Amino acid sequence: MSKARRTRSRRANVEVTEVTYLPDILRKLEELTKHEVHIGASGDQETAMIAGIHEYGSLKAGIPARSFIGTGKKKAQAAISKLAKSGVNAIVQKSETARGLLESIGQEGESRVVKNFDKIRTPSLSPLYARRKGNGKILVQEQKLRDSITFIVIPKKGRR
Repeated sequence: MSKARRTRSRRANVEVTEVTYLPDILRKLEELTKHEVHIGASGDQETAMIAGIHEYGSLKAGIPARSFIGTGKKKAQAAISKLAKSGVNAIVQKSETARGLLESIGQEGESRVVKNFDKIRTPSLSPLYARRKGNGKILVQEQKLRDSITFIVIPKKGRR
C-alpha cells in the first residue's frame, strides 16, 4: 500500500465583489501564466564560465561548488511567495499589472541572490590558495561576476 502523498500549495486569497469582473480577472491572471522570471548571471563567455565553475565546482581544477544562484533562489522563495500573493490581489484590484508583478519578483530575487553572493563562506579556500591570494575571503575578487547577476522576464515555451 502506498503512502498518501503530501502536497503543498500556496494560495492567494482573492476577494471577488460585485465591482470586480471575473472574466477580466481571469484574463489578467492568464497573462501571469504565460511568462516566467529567470534569475542568473548574464555577460560574456568568460563570465559564464566563472559563474558555472562557482555554481557547480570543477573536479579538474579542484574547485568546490559554491552555489550562489541556487542557494540565493531558495533563500528568496518565502519573500517571493509573499510578494506574489499580494501582487495577485493588487492585479485583481487593478493597482498592479502582470508585467509589473513579474518585474517586482525579479528585482526581489536578484537582490536576494546578490545578498547571498556576498555571504558565501563555505567551503573555505585551501590554505595554499588563501596564502597566495592574501586573504581567506571567498569570491571577493569576482566583482564582475557579482555585477553580472540579473533577471529577465521571458515568455514560457511549449506550455499551455
